[in-house]
Amino acid sequence: MFAQKSSDDYIKQIFNIQEVGGMKGRCAIVVNQYDSSTYLTYHDIDADNKIKDGKFIDIAQAVKALAILNDDPIESESNWIDTDILYSSDNQLIWYVPAQKRTLWFTSAETKFSVKVHAPSFIFSLNRNARNLRVFSCKSKSRPTPETKLYNAPLMNVSLNGSLCLGSATLPDNVQSDSKQIRTACESALFDTNFSHVNNTQTFKSKKEVTTTGHVAFWKKFEKENREPKASELVLSTVSFKSLTQGA
Repeated sequence: MFAQKSSDDYIKQIFNIQEVGGMKGRCAIVVNQYDSSTYLTYHDIDADNKIKDGKFIDIAQAVKALAILNDDPIESESNWIDTDILYSSDNQLIWYVPAQKRTLWFTSAETKFSVKVHAPSFIFSLNRNARNLRVFSCKSKSRPTPETKLYNAPLMNVSLNGSLCLGSATLPDNVQSDSKQIRTACESALFDTNFSHVNNTQTFKSKKEVTTTGHVAFWKKFEKENREPKASELVLSTVSFKSLTQGA
């Protein structure tokens, strides 16, 4: 699911290759405790034998990760662990997209226009069985952790619980893998759309409800000021990371 702040939090006794008899690690599977829940995390190991940040996996994925640690050549890229993925199970896929400059397209009546803005990081959550895509924002400049705060996505066509109104956009037919192609297609269903209306009135923090016109005004302000929204301008979500992993 979410990377740890430091591998040293878990394995403090290993400082160099010599201390473990000259062995070179390839990967590590760590048992983590968070609140009252236990999670498994997969970590790659760097050239200095230090455990890197990883992602949470389920038991089946842990078995698969161990099974590929043999001398057979890797037949495809499906065995590679993508660090953008935060959580993956049979039903749920959660990943994040770092903050970057984007072009957002808007349509109003017969008018179509765009703004070039600095967008914050986004967290995507795909329910494979329900074929439901949800999106949230976060202000972390590094890989999100279980403590990272989720904010309502400051975007149109997204409901208060993060569900994306697809409209004419579609999700890939097969959403059972964690491939980059599937994630990119899901992201395109959001970012390549022409935003037309707000699906909730809390896309930004405001003393009054944020209308479609008010929402566009926020983004035009950020474009003019050449900056992304501040945390104080976003609305904290009532959805938690834990509930996302449970598909709730």
